[in-house]
Amino acid sequence: MALAVVASYTDTMQAHIAKGLLEAHGIEATLLHDGFHSTYGSAIGEVPLMVDEENLVRAGEILNTELTDDALDSFSA
Repeated sequence: MALAVVASYTDTMQAHIAKGLLEAHGIEATLLHDGFHSTYGSAIGEVPLMVDEENLVRAGEILNTELTDDALDSFSA
């Protein structure tokens, strides 16, 4: 199965929150560049959150409905 980017985050904490939300809904998710972002964040840029293409639409709907910008801001340091 091919992976597709469902969202990208500049903050690794927000990326992990989104990944956990998708996994709570039964969608396996992967963060690309996760290990490098904490050290080389400004060089790498955003952390892409990836899911199987077959889950792309559902994952996008979950993130858009349950993970608003206001909700993410409450988790930011």
